[in-house]
Amino acid sequence: MSWMEQLVQTYDENERFVGKYDVQNTKSVLAPIGHMTINAQIEITLDDKGNLISAAAVPKENAETLIPCTLDSASRTSKPTPHPLHDNLQYVARDYTKYAPQEKKKGNDKEPYELYKDLLGRWASSKSAHPKIKAVYNYISEHDVIHDLIAEKVLLEDENGEIMKKWAQKDVPKPTLFTVSTGDILKSVIRFRVDMKDGTPVNLWEDRAVQESYIDFFRSSLSQEKQLCYATGRTEIVTDKHPKYIRFPGDGAKLISSNDSNGYTYRGRFTTGTECATISMEASQKAMNALRWLIRNQGYRNAKKVFLAWGRSGINPPSPLADTDRVIRRARTREKSAIPQTMQAWSSELHKALDGYRHEFKKAAAAQVNLMVLDAATSGRMSICYYSEMAANDFIDRIEVWHKAGAWRQHTYDEDNNRWWVYYGVPHPKRIINACYGDKAGDSQINMALERIFQCIVNGRAVPRDMSKVAVDRVVKRSVMAVGSSYRKWHYNLLEPTCSLICNQLYYAKSGNEEGYTVALNLQNHNRSYLYGRMLAVADKTERATFSKEEREKRLTNAMKFMERFSQRPCSTWRMLHMKLLPYLHKMGKYQRYRKLLDEIGSQFREEDFTSDQPLDGEFLLGFYCQNYDIEQRIIAAVEKKKQNQEQAGIEEFEGGN
Repeated sequence: MSWMEQLVQTYDENERFVGKYDVQNTKSVLAPIGHMTINAQIEITLDDKGNLISAAAVPKENAETLIPCTLDSASRTSKPTPHPLHDNLQYVARDYTKYAPQEKKKGNDKEPYELYKDLLGRWASSKSAHPKIKAVYNYISEHDVIHDLIAEKVLLEDENGEIMKKWAQKDVPKPTLFTVSTGDILKSVIRFRVDMKDGTPVNLWEDRAVQESYIDFFRSSLSQEKQLCYATGRTEIVTDKHPKYIRFPGDGAKLISSNDSNGYTYRGRFTTGTECATISMEASQKAMNALRWLIRNQGYRNAKKVFLAWGRSGINPPSPLADTDRVIRRARTREKSAIPQTMQAWSSELHKALDGYRHEFKKAAAAQVNLMVLDAATSGRMSICYYSEMAANDFIDRIEVWHKAGAWRQHTYDEDNNRWWVYYGVPHPKRIINACYGDKAGDSQINMALERIFQCIVNGRAVPRDMSKVAVDRVVKRSVMAVGSSYRKWHYNLLEPTCSLICNQLYYAKSGNEEGYTVALNLQNHNRSYLYGRMLAVADKTERATFSKEEREKRLTNAMKFMERFSQRPCSTWRMLHMKLLPYLHKMGKYQRYRKLLDEIGSQFREEDFTSDQPLDGEFLLGFYCQNYDIEQRIIAAVEKKKQNQEQAGIEEFEGGN
């Protein structure tokens, strides 16, 4: 139960943020006890007497709504169980049965609307009642909600007088409700606003007075029987009903459940669920609300699997799954420092950014980081796939090692500015996985790979060797990847992430004692694979230089066509490549520097290394990239120099004319 204790303490440390929407650097609200967050689709505004003022659909970006809930409604499934205030149309609208087909009731079950009205009525007439709640009660008791929504043109009727559930007019823009509702329109969630005569409607889901009113009503409705809470060690009011909607809105999976009395959850060991463990209502509410808040604000989710790292005392550590650019972006924005231009400068910026986290953790009473991975095999049961607690400094050190061990030049597309962005470091693990398994990998395969990488990062281990091998095998099959893809796509999306994986492997192979690889060409590296990679890059550049601008993106050079074979049998493949390269060397004429460069690289081989046909290791891709980058930088420098010379000649000619 240490994970639950940590979540309860995290909630207590952030209690000042409970119920507040305007907290800086947060995407979601921390729910009070007796509350949860869901997405609303329709918003109704009332006056203080409960009369309708207006109604409108809620845009997606404003849909998150903090709602009061009961222990039953927070964990409801198919049985009608209302929330006390904001809820689905079937609960809020007394005319719902006129527009929706009804299922047969079991026994003497009440209609959802009747259950909702009874619950809201008890709150509105209790000692803790609030005038705004009475206004809502008056409205739902005296008005037909669906009729009002039709009048306000939020809900639309078709030619048969039935509620339109799908927008069929393709040439006409969809009304807002049809863009925000993903399911049945008649299951839309309603939230309320009330104007108390001052002309400014108040959002009830943001009103702290309404929240406190419900918490008092909620506590008074609980059984006062107390038992030992296994999460906190205190004697408190316990519950066997625990919240859902933890990972995302609509998530039905629960972390704690003991309602399977007819299955195999605890039969054979216990008679009742409470014999296994008892959890207090307050601990359950705090822990699940804190977990929901943390996931929304700083968790990473792929499909339904969640990866989370959180600190205590309000300090959010860097995400283990963030790329290097994102990790240092916070520090660069805060200090307004210049964008680094070299690999060494990026490394320095990374260290400065992580030192900022270290400094913050030093001031905290509990300098600890908690790590959690959540997933659900079924729609109703969720499990903790991984949980760990570690000292904050150890966590930061491992994050720094991850980003330095696999540091390489990376390109990522900046959609906001419509351009490619260059940084030095490690790409997002999702890009690494795409390099290994392709864009069409399934969610289960991606989730498994993400969890493996996550554990490597937080435990300070090298990326699994099978992943780097698969990535290298895909990179060298350039002829296959060329179908429907450009040279740039191969270079940015496959070669660069794979180089990061190779650097990571080499770093841990050397126990981190030696300086890692850099993108700068290393002329002192006489490693056989590295040298052969350099030769392949020169061959590729030589042939590519003779292509037209249109051909350079799509047309394959011989070096690229035979890259896979070259990696397996370098010596014999090079003889063939060299023969194919001769016409291009002659065609280039004045570009004899490529011929000289090949001779220079070849002279650095030992004879037995050059003549061997043993397969190359992944290091040959580093040599290929470094030589490629070096040639590009020389070309850029030459073009710049030529431009400067032309400008200078123009100035001299102008001055001479005067």
